[in-house]
Amino acid sequence: MLSRLKYGVLAIGAALLVTGGSGIASVSAQDASPTPAECVSPGLPEGSPTPMDMASPAAEAGHEMEAPVAPEVPAGTPADDATAAEIVAFVENYVACLNAATAAADPSLYVGLWSAAFVMESTGTGNPWDAVASEGSGPGTVVLQAVNNPVVLDDGSRAANAEVLINDHWLANVHMTIVDEEGTWKYGGEMFQTADTSFASGVTVMGIDIVETTDESTGAVTYAFQFLGAPTAVQNEVITLNIANQGAELHEAILIQLPEDADPMGILDGSIAEADVTFIAVAFPIYPGQTYDLSLVNLDPGVYTLVCFIPGPDGAPHIVNGMVAQFEVVAAAA
Repeated sequence: MLSRLKYGVLAIGAALLVTGGSGIASVSAQDASPTPAECVSPGLPEGSPTPMDMASPAAEAGHEMEAPVAPEVPAGTPADDATAAEIVAFVENYVACLNAATAAADPSLYVGLWSAAFVMESTGTGNPWDAVASEGSGPGTVVLQAVNNPVVLDDGSRAANAEVLINDHWLANVHMTIVDEEGTWKYGGEMFQTADTSFASGVTVMGIDIVETTDESTGAVTYAFQFLGAPTAVQNEVITLNIANQGAELHEAILIQLPEDADPMGILDGSIAEADVTFIAVAFPIYPGQTYDLSLVNLDPGVYTLVCFIPGPDGAPHIVNGMVAQFEVVAAAA
């Protein structure tokens, strides 16, 4: 429940819940049941972890990458009160396990709650120890604000939307599916959607286009985050990056902070140490034609960097071919 950032030199983990929701049902996490103080997790079976190959395979020469298509969110049927309470309890426990994993640097606490299908989707190997390796130390602090739209899907699985605050700044709305695996409910999948910012007294929206440019003579593709206005935002309660993928490839927008005056390309050449990179949030995946709202709460004044590590047809991460940009948050006038 939080996307694993698998591309490039930043193996910063995040795995979570979300969605915009239709308002069919909304249950306050506080009203539904108390959030468990401790995570209840089966953990992982004993065994020797196998190192996961985190490198992204290069596309075969002469073969174009097929344009991915955004999946649809299944509607489902509103859950009855008892089922809704069970869904909320699962979400609450999962969040507790995310926080416990961060505190203990032990992602097995929440990976132990993943279904076999989600482990396979996340690793490509089906080995839960590979999922633990890819998660790093955990997603960071996660505050569950509400669980919305608890439903039962046509195949009998369950789903809900969870509004969460990650690491103090990232507002996420995660559509979580919950599947029955041999009589135990497991985390089955996630899709991130637009977070609710209606609570905010002030919201600043920054428009950003993702563009791809092909050199007709060589076929080489370059990428860019293009700001629709000045790459500057006055500090506000919420700043939303409205990111539109105008290209034909899948993209992501990882938001980080680097040391002052650092060249972002130092991420690639090693002149910026991983320990000096502060992860803020991520928009992933951003499908062709999709617009993705990444909402951020109470960002401090400073320079922020957007990068994409997803590989292009040449196998190189998009950052290598230009997909990196910076913007500045400035303090409001006194």
